[in-house]
Amino acid sequence: MAGNETKRPISPGAEDELGRTHKVLDKGEVELVDYVGDDRTVARAARTSYQGSDGKSEEADLRLITRLWNDRHTSPFEMVGVTFRIRLPIFVMRQHVRHRTASLNEWSFRYTECPELFYVPDHDDVRSQSKTNKQVGEGRLDEDAASKARTLIDGMNHHAYTTYRQLLELGVAREQARVVLPVSAYTQIVWSMDMRNLLHYFSLRLAPDAQKEIRDYAKVMAVIVKKGWPLIWKAFAEGNEAARNI
Repeated sequence: MAGNETKRPISPGAEDELGRTHKVLDKGEVELVDYVGDDRTVARAARTSYQGSDGKSEEADLRLITRLWNDRHTSPFEMVGVTFRIRLPIFVMRQHVRHRTASLNEWSFRYTECPELFYVPDHDDVRSQSKTNKQVGEGRLDEDAASKARTLIDGMNHHAYTTYRQLLELGVAREQARVVLPVSAYTQIVWSMDMRNLLHYFSLRLAPDAQKEIRDYAKVMAVIVKKGWPLIWKAFAEGNEAARNI
């Protein structure tokens, strides 16, 4: 085959997103780097169960996809795969890796040096601790306290990175020098997941009680999925209020 011709199922929306970088937080990024399958891939897989034929209308596919999702017959959704490049702070990365059905590869600070990329929350994102939930923050900190908090975070990031560079200059191995790096340091992953498990990720990470920073990443990825797989997203969003607001 010549040029970029392919016989694979193609999603126009996903094709438009390939290679497009979306900014998240202060220094984060999300990019769709690869995918397998389109909306019809799910419908085709489901029709295999009863030796059905292809060539159904988009409306028929949507009805089928919606019924599959509502009835929790979700194995056909696993036929679609999505791969992102994500640059995110380590504390957000720790929440991402809770979703163990994903495959990923990450920057290694044993092989390479950590870049000077550290997260500092925006002034409006500095939150106070919830008085009723030990796990979450709620409400904005007052102006003066938020400014002081940002100064402290930025100062600690700078001090940690300066110490890290000094350790490297002393000849300390990269794998040991990294012990002084805080969880505000940015890392980068290539993160691949099938559509069934990605929708489950969205059901948790778009929820109002999810930490804001991981919600910010989930929202960007959700916009990409909605554009690339509109029928799947419509079926999913029907029963998920947060997804309907994307």
